[in-house]
Amino acid sequence: MPKIAQFSFLTSLITVMFLAGVAGVTSYAISNIEQATRQQIRTSLNTVLQTTVTTYQVWIQYRKRDAAELALIPDVIDATEGLLSADENRKSLALTRLREYISPKLRKENDMGFFIISPDRLNAGSMRDNNLGSLNLIHMQRPGYLNRAFNGETLFIPTLFSDVPLTDKAEDEKHPSLSIFVASPIRSNDEVIAVLALRINLNSLFTQVSGLARLGSTGETYAFDERGMMITESRFEHQLRQNNLINPDSKSILNIRITDPGGNLLEGYMPAIPPRQQPLTVMAASATRGLSGTDIEGYRDYRGVPVFGAWLWDHDLGFGITTEIDVEEGLASFYKTRQTVLGVLALIMIMTLLLLAYILRSQQAKKRYLQEAKDTLEQLVQQRTAELNATRKQLETANHELEVQATTDSLTQLANRRSFDSHLQSEWLKCSRENKALAILLIDIDHFKEYNDHYGHLQGDECLRHVAQALQNAYVIRRPGDLIARYGGEEFAIILSDPTPEYVSQTAEQLRAHVSQLNITHPASAVAEKILTISIGHATCHHLQQISPENLFDQADKALYQAKSRGRNQCCAANTPDTRTRHTG
Repeated sequence: MPKIAQFSFLTSLITVMFLAGVAGVTSYAISNIEQATRQQIRTSLNTVLQTTVTTYQVWIQYRKRDAAELALIPDVIDATEGLLSADENRKSLALTRLREYISPKLRKENDMGFFIISPDRLNAGSMRDNNLGSLNLIHMQRPGYLNRAFNGETLFIPTLFSDVPLTDKAEDEKHPSLSIFVASPIRSNDEVIAVLALRINLNSLFTQVSGLARLGSTGETYAFDERGMMITESRFEHQLRQNNLINPDSKSILNIRITDPGGNLLEGYMPAIPPRQQPLTVMAASATRGLSGTDIEGYRDYRGVPVFGAWLWDHDLGFGITTEIDVEEGLASFYKTRQTVLGVLALIMIMTLLLLAYILRSQQAKKRYLQEAKDTLEQLVQQRTAELNATRKQLETANHELEVQATTDSLTQLANRRSFDSHLQSEWLKCSRENKALAILLIDIDHFKEYNDHYGHLQGDECLRHVAQALQNAYVIRRPGDLIARYGGEEFAIILSDPTPEYVSQTAEQLRAHVSQLNITHPASAVAEKILTISIGHATCHHLQQISPENLFDQADKALYQAKSRGRNQCCAANTPDTRTRHTG
């Protein structure tokens, strides 16, 4: 074979091998980019889901505390005893007094109403007269929850069907209505005589949170019950109406069962079977079995649109939660990158073939053009790598910010209650293993409600920030296991690792003095100086194996109650056995 022909053959063979190699590398790179994109979508979906669930849980804990505090108020207990008496006049007076007392508190939280439930599960008290004397709604639909309340537990009661609309609008009465409750036992002489149940407005949290927890323009977060029925509003109600999945005057709540229609309804697909006989979507089928999961391969949602999703079933809340985003939007950045890479690959192939034709005439030209192609490819790879690194860094930053928001109190920038509870558990285990002591200090701003009433909530928030800064400036957090947190409202809590009782007492007095030195004017305060002060209760334990974190917390809480009962603006150490009663005010 002539040298020129041999050279041409070798050149062509090398060129073909080169193009095949570039195609292989490009295919591998595209596959890696796709997997990375899907993993980023998984992380984002789980972050939104966990943030949503945490928001629900924190809010429900706050509402459970509201119900528990309301059930401890003497006026409520007295009125309840009146409702349970045989005297009709006393019942009527007690109901009027109870409604007058509870109504402002319901309006404050936008609650829908309340029940006083007697031991025979009848409605002894309610905002509506036509409820009185009838069998309670909770007992009829979720009797196990009500039994737990009568056994002394304060708890959240999941969704129930109700005959009361969520608003006063006449058109809402045509739609199904859901109710959720927080219930707490009412005790008299240490015996449960009735249960107080507050009906919470679903729109006050569920719809608002679900509406905010969305990714992109097609992302959706929603909740559903054990039957797979949607219990929050769909983002796509206009699409559901256009496809006759709901009536023009209906809403998606309780009208949409999360089933797989078998095809994309938005593209004109007509299901062969009616919605009631269609199977649940991959997500709903998994969640209603009590399972959590994430799908980044894609499945059809209740519109038949391919989506990615993350979901879980919260047994405490009693319903499932999912966050989804259309596959098309989720992979939009990948599709764009793939299109660019394939375009570049096609360009490289064309250029290489042109170079091959020219190379057959000139070996020198061959070397030059191959080098140019190589340089171009390296530059493109570096550019795409830089773009991917920048995107990954942005996602890491966003995830970090979400994590900080979940563990930090936004007003005072201290650790929040969730962070405090988590830190207490971990530090308790550590000190137990190392046989070290642990102390808890509970701090309450004296007469803070009066301060808010006098100056307003904006000035009250500024006051909380000043107090938080003063507590930090006292420099009592010196060990890695120490923590200061805003526990809720005007309450702060501190964990001290391996202290002595003397050190704890000195620390408490130091904190009280720092706040007093702020000299914040408080005309409504009971202290003579008419300045803002704090009361502190603290408890220290050297044998952590013998009690629980809750016992130590309750001892500190009881000490705080003693400090307030003695006139406030002072510190008290726990000196009594464990207590299970939580004192606030």
